[in-house]
Amino acid sequence: MKRATVAIDGAAKGNPGPAGVGIVIADETGNVLCEISEHIGIATNNLAEYTALIRGLEEALKLGFRDVEITTDSELLAKQIKGEYRVRSESITPLFSKALDLLSKFEHVSINQVSRERNKQADKLATMGAEASLQPRLTFDSAKPKKEAGSMIQRISVRTSARTEFVDITREVQDVVKSSGVSDGLCIVYVPHTTAGITINENADPDVVRDIIDTLERLVPRDARYRHIEGNADSHVKASLMGFSVSVFIENCRLALGTWQGIYFCEFDGPRSRNVLVQVIPGR
Repeated sequence: MKRATVAIDGAAKGNPGPAGVGIVIADETGNVLCEISEHIGIATNNLAEYTALIRGLEEALKLGFRDVEITTDSELLAKQIKGEYRVRSESITPLFSKALDLLSKFEHVSINQVSRERNKQADKLATMGAEASLQPRLTFDSAKPKKEAGSMIQRISVRTSARTEFVDITREVQDVVKSSGVSDGLCIVYVPHTTAGITINENADPDVVRDIIDTLERLVPRDARYRHIEGNADSHVKASLMGFSVSVFIENCRLALGTWQGIYFCEFDGPRSRNVLVQVIPGR
């Protein structure tokens, strides 16, 4: 039977505060198969620890393991899972139940509390996730957007760095408009993905983005019961709520956006490499 070691950690910059998870999965020979660092929004340390546990167990199951050893530097989580401590927090109870459900899918499970020093790689990944910016830099295939042959569609490649992020792509879309040479017309921005969307909202105050993300997390929690079994059902729902395209008028070679408006690529299942398609249609 294949055995996996899943090292987990959660970190929150404040309690609650911006939080992240770190997971390292290795096989029985010590070969690292997977490392995960994800930003999970605003959370407490304990909630981040449980989110890391759930994420790690889900990934181990996807990799085909049925024998798993969990290592964590959280005494509270380890003793709660072992039944030595009771779970008293209402916010942790559903996560605790989901973790137990996932653990029941394994044939053999052990959970060990270790020192932070012995868990330093998962700790590092969790800290990276907690510190991940909500508005990271985009990575493009080239300095200029690619134009598709025989069309006015241009493709922008975006690499995201956290599970949930809103990325301001206004400048990049404006560059497409400028390169098209169209003075007046319509710009269509389309996201060809099922777990990412697009929206227009304020880009002056970053708290607006955080409020939207937090509201979506409350409306569509990741740990709710879904029929879709891939672990990203909430991502599909959130993307549908945001929508997959926006249209903006072009006036005098510029996007006719309001003073505080920006175009946001909405990632709900990152980190990933994504595409945004932009079409400029001349006015008549």
